[in-house]
Amino acid sequence: MRLLLLRHAKSAWDTPGLRDHDRPLAPRGERAAPAMGAYFAGTDLRVDRIVSSTAARAWTTARLFQAAFDPRIELASRRDLYHADAMDILAIALEEAAGDDDARILLVGHNPGMHDLARALCGEGEPAAVDRLQTKLPTGALAEFELSLSSMTDRQSDSGRLLRFVRPKDLPSAKSQGL
Repeated sequence: MRLLLLRHAKSAWDTPGLRDHDRPLAPRGERAAPAMGAYFAGTDLRVDRIVSSTAARAWTTARLFQAAFDPRIELASRRDLYHADAMDILAIALEEAAGDDDARILLVGHNPGMHDLARALCGEGEPAAVDRLQTKLPTGALAEFELSLSSMTDRQSDSGRLLRFVRPKDLPSAKSQGL
């Protein structure tokens, strides 16, 4: 199984009294999400399904990423991704994979749960990328893991392999787009 974790893009904090669930993306986030999607459209990345938290900033990130990456990919939302911890996110991923070891599920959500899960899954991978991911999963970043469903159901969370980790600031167009 391939599990892709995409943290929502940069969100706005400038509306006092707005519920956390309703916070929109900041202008930088509105640029980063489609830039990440467009970047990955030019790679070998494959996704079967995108599942997002229902929070406005995550849902908008998912829609903008999907539109730039591949608008034909199914996009769904789950309220239980909002404020989910690492084990909840892993359970959601396993449920979405439905026992298919070839599933490629992209989850769009929030820290600290996304980062906690990403750190737990880094059993193997390119050392510099693992170190960067262990340090921080910034807004708009995408981490792709290869997992064995049998080890995941046994909760051996360190049995994942980090295949790629890309932050908006890593994109070739980052400077010109203000990412």
